[in-house]
Amino acid sequence: MVDAIMRTFWRNGYAATSMNDLVEATGLSRSTIYNSFGGKKTLFALALKEYRRVTTENVAKISRTADVRGSLRSLLLSIVDDELSDHEGFGCFAANSSLEISGRDPELSALVGQHFKRLESGLLRLLKHGQKSGEIPPDRDCKMLSRYFVAVIQGLRVISKGLPAASRKPYLHSIVEASIETV
Repeated sequence: MVDAIMRTFWRNGYAATSMNDLVEATGLSRSTIYNSFGGKKTLFALALKEYRRVTTENVAKISRTADVRGSLRSLLLSIVDDELSDHEGFGCFAANSSLEISGRDPELSALVGQHFKRLESGLLRLLKHGQKSGEIPPDRDCKMLSRYFVAVIQGLRVISKGLPAASRKPYLHSIVEASIETV
């Protein structure tokens, strides 16, 4: 049921998802939704929490190898592949939610921010490992770089939506390669 709720918000966005959409997605009555969950905002928060598994998968991708640049490239290319294969136009639920609710609801904004912080933490561990192994110069600010890569990831997701299909792949790949050169 939580997955159906998440997909409904992911497809429509928070504002455009009606209670009727949620009734249809869950099979629950309107009164059951209000009595059990308290309403639309609570269900949206539940959907954001469910989306953590996607963030966890991305963090896991960079936790399994000693090759920092290779791990970063692999992660960024998997983001590009996600975007290129997203024929339904869902995009990233965290990025979509951030753009939609930013500044409008501090509680929901904080939940979205948790996704970015988890990714930043995983990137920070990887980059610090790279410093210890000598792959990244000791004078580089790993915290700054981890935030930069979160911004690159979200930028890839957002910008890919506005690119013509024919130029999406080479354009996104050029961003990946330029980003890797910053390390």
